[in-house]
Amino acid sequence: MRNRKAVAKPQSTQLGEGVLIYNFNPDDWNDEESVAFGATRGGGSYNVEPTNKPIRFDGDNGEDTKGLKRREEWKITITANALEFDHEKMQRYMPGTTETKNQDIHNPAYTKYRPKVDFDDEDYFENLAYVTQTKSGDVVAYVIENVLPDGAFSAAFNDKDEVVAETTFTAHFDPEKMNEVPTYIVYYEGLSLNEEDQQ
Repeated sequence: MRNRKAVAKPQSTQLGEGVLIYNFNPDDWNDEESVAFGATRGGGSYNVEPTNKPIRFDGDNGEDTKGLKRREEWKITITANALEFDHEKMQRYMPGTTETKNQDIHNPAYTKYRPKVDFDDEDYFENLAYVTQTKSGDVVAYVIENVLPDGAFSAAFNDKDEVVAETTFTAHFDPEKMNEVPTYIVYYEGLSLNEEDQQ
């Protein structure tokens, strides 16, 4: 076989920019339950980290023996860098409560947001999708299920720059489907992210 360079195929080369969507419906892009995450800066990341346990035996040559490995745990996350903030979006980034105070003669009106001590069922999203596309224009969606914004929320304040907060969302196993890993990737052929194609 000749020694030749591997040339990337446009349909296999995925672009980093994309959009995040809560409650993504892979079968209906006009689903009213789907909600846009909002503007981001610096993209994000999709991470699937299984923990594998080798089955060791006397006389083995190391922990990696074919057929003698099982998966014990999974950690599945999407991390995004949020550029937009309001109280509605904060509820999705980090569940909490809000308190509104009306304006009086001495003080302006305000709304106060405070993170919650614990999580409630309504804090979970059906899923969260990072939707991007290939160089040839085909859409790819990375989806995590039973999503909770339970990771760190970090906002840095820099002179002459906007605040961009890093937010982490974790997928959770469904107690009724413990043998189903709560993530999947969808490849769409002939579907573009261009605005005119979504109308």
